[in-house]
Order: sequence, then structure tokens, then C-alpha cells
Amino acid sequence: MAKVAVASTDGVSINEHFGRAKEFWIYEVNEQGTYHLLERREVLPAIQTDHKHTAGYAVELLADIEAVLIARIGPQAEVELLAKGVFALEITGPVDKALVSYGKRGKYIRSKLVRSPVEGS
Repeated sequence: MAKVAVASTDGVSINEHFGRAKEFWIYEVNEQGTYHLLERREVLPAIQTDHKHTAGYAVELLADIEAVLIARIGPQAEVELLAKGVFALEITGPVDKALVSYGKRGKYIRSKLVRSPVEGS
């Protein structure tokens, strides 16, 4: 089982930039592609400025996650996540399809990401 975070404004579509996400939906996903919602983690409003939050806070908020599915992420935030062992995957579309796909292909995705270092690191 893997814990996967999704940056979404509605829980239906992956449609949020990592640096602007107000909350992350946390799912537990198994290798057969089934999943269930564990919780929603809110990015505290006090940490946000001009509708953006510091990447460091969000990275710490997601330190126990295996992967985060987001529409976009900046290179510095991606490096900070990777340093915590969290993979950032840029993807848009329905949350359900992405979670099923990650569950069934997670091992392959992780093995490819471990072999391919993040650019700029």
C-alpha cells in the first residue's frame, strides 16, 4: 500500500499547482489499483501569502507520502520533496483514473524515478 497525495480543488480532478494548493487529498492506494481517502490536509492560511505558500511547509506536510500528483510543480519544490523521499508527478485529469493507474504501475514508476535524477539537483 502506498500513501499518495493529490492536489485538487474539488477532489474530482487533479488541477492544482503545488505552490498554490490550499489542501492535499491523501489516499491509500494498493497494487491492484483500489484506493480510499484517508484525510484532507489543509495548508494553513497563515502560511499562505498572495495565494501562494512556502514550498517548505507543504513539503513537511507531505513528508510521510510516497508520491504527490499535481498539475504543476516548480523545480525547487520538486527537489525538496525528493530529498524527503516523495516523488512529484505532474499529471492532470480525473483523480480516480490517476490513482488506479498509480496503484497498478507504482512500482514501475518508482523504479524509473529512482534511476533518473531530478534535473538541476
